[in-house]
Amino acid sequence: MKSRLTASHWRRLAGLLVGALLLLYGAFEYGRSVAGYSVLSSLTQRQALASRVDELTREMDSLQRRLAAGAVTRQVDQEAQSETQSMIGELQAELARQQQDLEFYRGLVEEKFGSGSLKVQELSIKDDGDARYTVAVTLVQTAVRDATASGSLTLAISGSRGGSLTELKLGDLSVDGSDRVEFKVRYFTTVEVPLKLPEGFKPAAVQLEYRSNRSGPEPVRQSFPWAQALAGDAGTSLTPGTAAE
Repeated sequence: MKSRLTASHWRRLAGLLVGALLLLYGAFEYGRSVAGYSVLSSLTQRQALASRVDELTREMDSLQRRLAAGAVTRQVDQEAQSETQSMIGELQAELARQQQDLEFYRGLVEEKFGSGSLKVQELSIKDDGDARYTVAVTLVQTAVRDATASGSLTLAISGSRGGSLTELKLGDLSVDGSDRVEFKVRYFTTVEVPLKLPEGFKPAAVQLEYRSNRSGPEPVRQSFPWAQALAGDAGTSLTPGTAAE
């Protein structure tokens, strides 16, 4: 007669099997603990490693962003440096061209006006109406290289009034009452002197007198015919006439 396993038998067998498995697992864990392994320690280390991985990932992202920003900055700096060097080269070339032009025009001035320390290039008179005039004196310096000459000039107008010859000083003719005009000149300059002639006065000539720190202690005196200087306002230039020593 065959034996049959009832449900209760199967339950007991299942319980014995589970108990055996738990016993085996407990023995396994006991063996690992005896060998120095700890589940809790392992979980703690795993969590710490995961946190470290996240931290290193964030640091790597930050370094990559900084590296990219640094690359952009270097590119901008290189472009700026290149533009600056190009600009410096252009300025140096322009300075060289201007220096050549300066030497050329200085040679022309010295060829035309000589190498005197300070000279009058031209004198012209402009009629401003109502007996008012502007005397323009252009001074040229050619002797001292790249140096500035300073000095003063004055003038007098010789002519006739009421049938008598007379000479009027700048203090009698200037609009502001000054008797001389200060000037500074490096290569050339034009000094303008506004005048007002008295009623009935007929001008004949301009007597110019000037001195500078380049012309010595004695002033230079030159005479210019009034009519020719006044005509110079129409486009002709008047060079100095006979010097009055």
